[in-house]
Amino acid sequence: MSSLDPITMATQLATYDVQPFQNRYQMQADSYLAQMTALGKVESALREFRTAVNAMNSTDSNVIKNSASISQEGFFSAKADASAMAGSYQVFVEQVATAHQLSTGMPANLDSTTEVPTTGTLDFTINGESLSVDLSTLDTDGDGKATMTDLVSAINNDPDNPGINATLVRSNGQTHFMLSSTETGVANTINVSASGTGSTWFEDAFTNTSNISTPQDAVIWLGAEGTGLKLENSSNTFTGVIDGVDLTVSKAQVSGEAPLTLNIGADSEATKEQVNQFIDAYNTLMSTIDEHTGIGGEDKSRGVLASDPTLRSIESQLTSLVRGEFEGMRLSQVGITLDRSGTMTLDASKFEEAQTNNSAALEAMFNGEGNLLDSIDAMANPFLQSTSGLFKSRKDSLQQNISRIDDKQSTLDRKYDMAYNRYLKQFTQMNTLMTQMNQTMGMFG
Repeated sequence: MSSLDPITMATQLATYDVQPFQNRYQMQADSYLAQMTALGKVESALREFRTAVNAMNSTDSNVIKNSASISQEGFFSAKADASAMAGSYQVFVEQVATAHQLSTGMPANLDSTTEVPTTGTLDFTINGESLSVDLSTLDTDGDGKATMTDLVSAINNDPDNPGINATLVRSNGQTHFMLSSTETGVANTINVSASGTGSTWFEDAFTNTSNISTPQDAVIWLGAEGTGLKLENSSNTFTGVIDGVDLTVSKAQVSGEAPLTLNIGADSEATKEQVNQFIDAYNTLMSTIDEHTGIGGEDKSRGVLASDPTLRSIESQLTSLVRGEFEGMRLSQVGITLDRSGTMTLDASKFEEAQTNNSAALEAMFNGEGNLLDSIDAMANPFLQSTSGLFKSRKDSLQQNISRIDDKQSTLDRKYDMAYNRYLKQFTQMNTLMTQMNQTMGMFG
């Protein structure tokens, strides 16, 4: 009579006891994980679609894109947003805005280690704001001394600095202490003085300053120089000087030159490109939903989220919106249609015709308050909220199911251990008896 291997037998029987439960738990866990993955992909596609929607529906971006062109480059640039009206304008650049830079009358033998007073104050005013540097705070190590480097650092790092940069510039073997305004324009002229320091050379240095760069405002003319509308600005960027148009000047023209021509008009290619991004994002979203909600067939497996109410709700609401009417118009009237499979397509020539002949109505349909793009954003919001969105709720629920399966698996592991120990004990005893019987039979052999 052959002996048994108790470990092998106990392992096989204990596994047989728990295997049906293990298989069931694994199938459930795999299903929940697959659903979470699919929900994550649809959520990502919906976010990308909403991003495309918002790119066409912000304060400075509509479905209609405008462009700005200038008759001669190099003097100014222009940016036109969706509110800019088409037209031609004459612009003459008289001067560009500059920042104030000045050099202080420091001694010729100045360098970064030159000691400065540690009593009194260094006071600045610029554009109606003030800064007072207490020189006693320059001595950070308590040795009673401070250097030019310490002074530069104190000015630049002061939390109340109103827009002044201090720097040490080395030229021809000499070091110069310079002050610069961080902003352009006459209003940003730097005024500086030192007092109460007990140091004549230090206080004189800030009395005897010299301009390296004189501050000035930018000046342009809408129309010809001297006869048009004169505009001044502390910055080189004139915001909204023409409705929906920002101008940034970079170089002054010579007095007497003819003004430059600025043309504002619709940018049909940029508009079409933006609409195509919207269409691509829509199709990606809908194909992702279809992939995971399909009922399956002969050559296609059933989607892990087939008949899922959350995804069906997204699909139903979105389809209704893109087929709907806003401001008396539908997408189909401007060349954007859904084919039999639900794929959105663009008839470029029809869209260009609508853009050319009825751009105001086109814009109103897309961008009017509460119209198509607003409605899409409002539809997507309940699904995508970070703390209480429907996608988050669904994924949290699935994760809880997975956690419960993990708990069941832990219980099953304990059941396996108990069964294994029981079978091991039984087969060990049986093996001992078989060994004794074989020995007894051998005595009569």
